[in-house]
This record gives sequence, structure tokens and C-alpha cells, in this order.
Amino acid sequence: MKRLLGAIAILLCIATTTHGLDEPPKPVSLFDGKTLEGWAAEHADGFGVHDGALTVNAGPGWLRSVKPYKNFEIEAEFRIAKPGAEGSLLFRTSLETASTEPFGPAKGYQLQLTDGESSFMLFGHGTNPPKFERKTDALKATAKESGAWRKLKLSVVGTHLEARLDGEPITISDAIEPAPGHLGLVGKAGQLEWRHMTILVLPD
Repeated sequence: MKRLLGAIAILLCIATTTHGLDEPPKPVSLFDGKTLEGWAAEHADGFGVHDGALTVNAGPGWLRSVKPYKNFEIEAEFRIAKPGAEGSLLFRTSLETASTEPFGPAKGYQLQLTDGESSFMLFGHGTNPPKFERKTDALKATAKESGAWRKLKLSVVGTHLEARLDGEPITISDAIEPAPGHLGLVGKAGQLEWRHMTILVLPD
């Protein structure tokens, strides 16, 4: 009987361990809605929290994630506070900040966010400009007035990138350098706000 109970206990332990290994990764929060915990300001003081939203004001510097990420899916809501505002979501950036204004990351990628036709353009810093396809018709079809909350989903796996706006694929690229780096937020004009930011870390 003791041997039987011992065998059952071992099988239960193995089953529990195996079940844990089989569980898919889950999204984790990037912003708690109250503080900037998990983020570090680089040469900047234009970031804060107001009414549960992370505010990004125009100015030099950038807000960097403390942790680096390589392959991931980010889901978030953002809004252009007033017409003409402009900012960016940065990813796979270096830890280092450029020594001259506007004091952005020395290396990395930038997804531009505006209320104009240049939104969802993709830029590289300290690297070759990435080739990308941008579906401008879909971008125009999903257009909303400034102040409206928009849903952004950014998937980056290996060299592939896909950025969706309110569920519609807008920007696609297969020219992203497959190296890990930090996330970042930057403001160029006016103010952007972010909320409900999560990241799903994907395997290499």
C-alpha cells in the first residue's frame, strides 16, 4: 500500500510539472495605471500619470522600459490628446541614449503615431532604415478624431513586424534586426496618452 501511495504521489507530481510546462505564456502589464514603475526616464521629465493614463508630452528624451524584449506582442490603447500631436512607440532599442538632442536611443526602431497621414510609418535609428509596407487605405478607413482612444497591437518576431490599428493590419515589415532591446515612448509634438498596456513575451 505504501508503495502504491508513493507511486501515485510521484505520478501526480509529474502531471503537475508537465501541465505547468504546457501552459502557454500569458500577457503581463507594462503600466499599472498609477505609477511609472518598470520604466526609466532618459534625459526627460515630460512623462507622468493622469487619470489612469500614462502621459507623454513633447520634449527631448525618452521613457525606456527597464526590461529588454526580443519577440513579443504588445496590446495597448493610445490617443492623440489634441490635433497635431505626434509621438512614437520605440522597440528593440539600445540601452544607450544619444549624446545630442533630442536624446533618443542610440539604436532602435520607431513606430510613428500621429493623427495625420504619416501615422504608422516605421523608422530606424543607428541601423539601416527598414523596408516596410503601409496600407494607407486601411489607415484612412480607420481614422478617428483626435481625443478618441485607439487600439494598437504590435507584433515583433524575429525579423517580422506587424502593427495593427483597431484590429486592422496597417504596417508590415520583414526587415527588423532580430536582436533584443528595450521598449520606449517619446513625444515630438503635443501630448499622447497610453493605457491598458500589456506585453506577451514570445519564445526566441
